[in-house]
Parts: sequence; structure tokens; C-alpha cells
Amino acid sequence: MSTQQVRQDFTAVPARTGPDLLTLEDALALDMVSANRFYARHLNRHMLEIYAILGLDMLDVRSAQGTTLHLADGRKVLDFSTGMGAVGLGHNHPRIIAAERLCHDRHVLDITKLSPHKLQAALAHNLSQILPDPLDTSFFATSGAEANEAAMKLAERIQTPKGKRKFLCMKGAFHGKTHGALALTTATEVHTGFLLGVPKENVIYIPYGDIDALHRAIKDAGIAGQGNDIIAAIIEPIRGTACEVPPPGYLTRFVELCRDNDIVSIFDEVKVGCGRTGRFCAFMHEDVVPDVVTLAKTLGGGKRAIGAMVTSQALFERAYGNRNDCNLHSSTFSGIGETCAVAIETLNTLHDDGLIDNAGAMGDYLEARLEALRVKYPDTLIDIRGRGLFRAIRLNFKEDMAARLVDVSRNPLFITYQSVLIGAVARQLFEQHNILVHFQPGARDILHFMPPFIVTRAEIDQLVDGLDAIFASGIANSALRFVAGNVKRVISSAWKKS
Repeated sequence: MSTQQVRQDFTAVPARTGPDLLTLEDALALDMVSANRFYARHLNRHMLEIYAILGLDMLDVRSAQGTTLHLADGRKVLDFSTGMGAVGLGHNHPRIIAAERLCHDRHVLDITKLSPHKLQAALAHNLSQILPDPLDTSFFATSGAEANEAAMKLAERIQTPKGKRKFLCMKGAFHGKTHGALALTTATEVHTGFLLGVPKENVIYIPYGDIDALHRAIKDAGIAGQGNDIIAAIIEPIRGTACEVPPPGYLTRFVELCRDNDIVSIFDEVKVGCGRTGRFCAFMHEDVVPDVVTLAKTLGGGKRAIGAMVTSQALFERAYGNRNDCNLHSSTFSGIGETCAVAIETLNTLHDDGLIDNAGAMGDYLEARLEALRVKYPDTLIDIRGRGLFRAIRLNFKEDMAARLVDVSRNPLFITYQSVLIGAVARQLFEQHNILVHFQPGARDILHFMPPFIVTRAEIDQLVDGLDAIFASGIANSALRFVAGNVKRVISSAWKKS
């Protein structure tokens, strides 16, 4: 039977009399009031409250292309958040769309568990060509947290037979919210009420960027006559929540200390890997190679959910090197065919179009423009952080000023004064300057900028000009408008009553 005949047969089927299901066309055509009603009832009404506070609950994006979100009301919004950095190529990049279409046209096999998949093999080969030796063996997941879980389990398989029982991580780190990775995440308070995959007594937390603290931790974890108790040490080469770059040479010394003390070194490049800093991985700004690197976000081309753990064949063999153990860690959706195809095209696009170099160049331009802003407003903008197109500014929020605007102790909408003020700046950038940015719960005085690698100087100028206007009028004015525009509207919103 031809595809056309199948379509004709389906269109002849009478309307169903079962559950009241929305069609895809229905879903795409939903107005935001209706969509939010479904969201509140069936997803997470409390997150909807947060979106409303930021003025984003009615963000009706009808299409997205490149750096731009096209809204239903005709507005064009520059996306300097990109899903916390996941859309490195820009929204709906034509080469990624073409790769998906090619897979559809050829009816590419997505899932097989009974034979090797050639697209998985090709993607793993490509990563081995880009990453330095000996990082040549991959495991594919569907998220950064899962990639970190895979890294942790690999290290455990190698190290627990020696009696090692502890992980070492950085204070203020974010490695994911799955049970294992959650134990290594301290950037925000996300542990409460959970039985952690790795108990807290099995985790050592040290300050980020402090090599002496790593020395001491290794020494304190020593076991008489048996080395130390540390399985692995994991670090973000740029600390994601605070956008903090470690001191020069720190990552090199970090790996050296790990190798000298039989500790597996894991670099979490989920947020900044695949080109965001102007190198394929942020650790490549130093002459260093970890035992394991994890990737995600940009690897999916802004269209697919994929993560990767990459290590050496030697370490993989030590963990899973026989037919009985080779599949101890696996996933149903590991390395879906079309997802691998998109990742393959993403890596080629990054290199063919010079997007990694552009991320470095535009990152330098953004830093220069922000530095000029810091000179102009030294009492407001007190620090510029990051590398490449992962940048952030730290703002000077005077709590005495904020306290005159809103009493957070009696207002459940605002947790801290910083959340009022950073929210005010983010919302004003969106409402008055058509720019979408984000901040993180663990660093409420830091505003993040993570545009796609295709961003232009003119688009960076639009961001900086918007910040200039906000700082010129004063953050206090932004906060007043933010509070006045939220309290009454959020409390009385229709979806909250439903």
C-alpha cells in the first residue's frame, strides 16, 4: 500500500468517540490563556507563577529562527538565553532542518537494540577526531545529567574494587538533578526530601578554583597504606551558575593531582562544550586532558536531546571490558538514529561555518562592550565574568534600597531582595528592549548572556544599549515597576484560580 493510500484511508476513519485529545494542529493553535490553563492543571502551576513574575507567562512564540523569536503579537525578540545555552547554532538552523528531513525521506532507523547502529559509530568517530587523545570512546545519553551519571558509574566500576567510596566536587557546582548527579550539585538547594544516589557522607565539597583546597582534601581522604578514598573528582571548566573561570593553570594542576593520586578526573562541559568559549571544549584553553569529559546542550543542534560521556578506550575497558559487563550501563534512547544524525551535522556545521571561531570573536566583542558599560556605571555593574559567548555581569544590589520597595518577608512572590532586582532587570530587557536573558537561583545578582554562536555585533549592541538605558534610569526604577506590575496581577490571575 502506498503512503498516499494510507493517508486516504486514515482520513476516511470516523471521528473518535474516546478521550478528548488535542490534535497537533489544535496544540499549535492554542492561545496562551488556554495553554496556561492546561499547564497549571497538568504540569506545574508554581513554575507558571515564576514565569508570570518575570513577565514570560504570555510569551507566545509562533516561530524561531537564528537568534530571533517571532511572537504572535508581531514582536521580534533576541534570544540571549537559548535554553540556558542549548541552542548554540541558533533556532532551526537550516542544516539541522535538512539533516532531519534527509532522515525522514530515507526512513532512517532510529532505534535498534539487536545490532550496531552506523550513525552512533559515526558520531563517536567524529567526537574522537575533535577531542584530544586519548578521549576516543563514547557513551550517548539524552541529557547532561545522564552523561554525568555515566561518567560517575564508569569511575565507580574502576575504583570501588579498590575500596574507594567518595566523590570530590566543587561547592556551587551544578551537574544535574538525577539521583547520582544530584549529590554533586550544590549550586542551588535541590537536595531536600530526596534520598541521594551518593550519600552526603560519600561526597567531599571544596571551593572552586582553589588548588590548595584540592591538595588538602586528597590528603585528608588518605587511608593508611592504601592511598586515598576518592573515586573521582568532577569539575565544570567554567562554573555554570556563577559563570566563574578558574585561575590560569588550575585545570592542568587539577588533572595532575588526580593522576598522581589515582583519582579519575571528570570535566563537565555540558554547558560550555561544543564551541561556546571559542574552543570546542573550555578545557582546551589549557594544555590538559581529563580522564572523562561530558557534553550535551549544543551537541543536539538546538533540536535534539543528546548527551555524551567520552573517555579513553583503556578506562572503558577497565570498567566494562568483557561480554558480561559491556552492557551494564545502557539506555533505551541512547544514540537514537536521527538524534545522532543531527549531532553529526552539528559538529560539521560548527567547523564548516567557523562558528567556534565566531563564538570566540563575538565573545571578545561582548566583553569589550560590557567593560565599557562597567566603566560608565561602576556603582551598578561591578564584575564581568565568563569566556567566549558564556558571559555574565554581577550587579550591585543595595539591599537597603530594595527593602524600601518591597518587604520580602511578607510577600511569597519574592524570595530575596536580589530576586526582585535581578528579575526587574531581566523583565525590563524583555518588555522594553525585546531581549531574553536569564539568571540562576544560586546566583541572584548575576545576569547571564548565552546567545547562539551566529550572533552579530549589531545584536550584541542591542543588548548593551538596552542595559545602558536601564542603568541610566536606575535599577530602583526598574524594581518599582517590577513589583507594581507583579503583586496584584499575579495574585489575581485567572489561571491560579482555576
